Amino acid sequence: MFIFASDLHRFQLFSPVFRYIIARKMNKSLKQCFIKPLLERHPAIQIDTERKIIGRSPETLIQDPCCSRQQVCLKANFKGGFVLVKSLGSNPSVLNGKQLEKNMCYEAYDGDILELLPGQHQYTFVFKFEENPEDKHTKSKDKPVDKKQHNGKEKDKRESHKRSLSKSDVEETESQSKKKKDEQPQKDKSLSRTTSTDKDERMKTPVPAVNNKWEDIDSKLLYIFTSKDVVASDKIAAYDLDGTLIKTKSGNVFPKTIDDWQIAFPEVPGKLKSLHKNGFKIVLFTNQAGISKGKLKIEDFKQKMESIQVKLNVPFQAFVSTGKGKYRKPLPGMWDTLCQLKNDGIKPDKARSFYVGDAAGRPEQKKPIKRKKDFSCGDRLMAINIGIPFFIPEVHFQNAKDHEWTKPEFNPKEALQCSELLSPAGSKLISSQPEVIIMVGFPGSGKSHFVKTHLESKGYVSINRDTLGSWQKCASLLETTLHSGKRAVVDNTNADIDSRKRFVDIAKKKKVPCRCFKMSASYKQAKHNNTFRELTNRNHATINEMVFNMYKSKYQEPSLEEGYDEIVLVNFRPKFESSADEKLYKMYLLEN
Repeated sequence: MFIFASDLHRFQLFSPVFRYIIARKMNKSLKQCFIKPLLERHPAIQIDTERKIIGRSPETLIQDPCCSRQQVCLKANFKGGFVLVKSLGSNPSVLNGKQLEKNMCYEAYDGDILELLPGQHQYTFVFKFEENPEDKHTKSKDKPVDKKQHNGKEKDKRESHKRSLSKSDVEETESQSKKKKDEQPQKDKSLSRTTSTDKDERMKTPVPAVNNKWEDIDSKLLYIFTSKDVVASDKIAAYDLDGTLIKTKSGNVFPKTIDDWQIAFPEVPGKLKSLHKNGFKIVLFTNQAGISKGKLKIEDFKQKMESIQVKLNVPFQAFVSTGKGKYRKPLPGMWDTLCQLKNDGIKPDKARSFYVGDAAGRPEQKKPIKRKKDFSCGDRLMAINIGIPFFIPEVHFQNAKDHEWTKPEFNPKEALQCSELLSPAGSKLISSQPEVIIMVGFPGSGKSHFVKTHLESKGYVSINRDTLGSWQKCASLLETTLHSGKRAVVDNTNADIDSRKRFVDIAKKKKVPCRCFKMSASYKQAKHNNTFRELTNRNHATINEMVFNMYKSKYQEPSLEEGYDEIVLVNFRPKFESSADEKLYKMYLLEN
């Protein structure tokens, strides 16, 4: 006697009733059932109404001792259109990503995935249908179609389909249908030939990918995997990979081996299949810097990605960023490539697309379940940069409560709102008399640009350690400049009191005023500026992360007690060469 689990179909793509209705409406009944190994190691095995035991045997060619000889029991229900699956082995089996309870029965349908062991010995159910005998007798080629009866059947199909969708999906479908009907031009019955517009529309119809395909873009900074049967769409269901669709078996943050992975949530396969059936294109965006660093072989990662696709059993397209630059999240380079090159010319509808990822900027949580803080906010910020809705995996797959997140310290859009160059308002930019200006600010804060644009052009002598090589040479040049009656600006980072005191003392010695010009750019903005320059100017030297951290650790806030006549704040006001550069600057360029 079979006993069903209470939450039996929670993970199924459609309800059994819906599948049964669809089969009946198609005038078809289930004729044969098979389970077919995904790797095709042996012929498909037929399942009848009698109990069929599958496990370690010559029939399956399985020799794995972890797999019992009686691992699962299968029994076909031709009338209901499904196969009953009961787990018998000492180790659990998995159906559509859900671990089966021992001696409990589950229903499997055409296309469902059975794993005799988690992640291993994978099979898909293959059903064959035939037309109902009573329908064959009633059909006649010469018999005219009853339009009322036909319309009634079509209405039944639509109603049964509605029952399988959520209320919002039904409303959206009806709205689109009404809109298309209203926009449809009146047909001229006298025209029998196909118009060029009709031909153009047919040419735009997306065609499924024929085979699995790998491509490398931009000197292998981006790899793209397109699995068989991927179809372009204006609705994009985008996902991160690690921590979202998969997680490590070992429990480590990073996988130990190429096989150290498993599906992250039981609901993942069913959710992706449901979205695919409803016209979404499944797309993966993943950062894999280990490939460019030589820690991960691209061949191994390709094998891993293809294995993931087989296990999920849903077509998807994956974008793999291997290093720094425009393709690395949170930058939208992978999304831009999808839109421009890899969606058959169909423009994604941002309002109907979304992105799911675990790098969401969530702080540490201690109750009710302890959880470490997110390692970054890259996934959420990428969605913000693109302009599409964002969800964390727990909300998307399990309808869990959303978590608070910590917004980045630096908002690039707000950084451009300041209209005054100097603060406080009314501060004097240049002096007509000899003076010393000491610049203070992070690398990448815009010091050199400010000096060159606003001070050198007015006759100030720029004294820069990067050019001269040592602070002693800088001090010597400052004395010479002041002795000749000229104005000088010390264009160094000048993080601490001691490094600034050298130049303040020279100004006192020469009895000239000394002002401190402090750049307003914070640590995060300076790093943002540096990333922006790397993206827009390939000739610009990269500033190492260590340089930023050293400045931050040494920094001491300037004060009048150091001997300055005035401390002036220089607000960051960049000038962009193009609107595209300005748009890029306003995006989040850092993961945190």
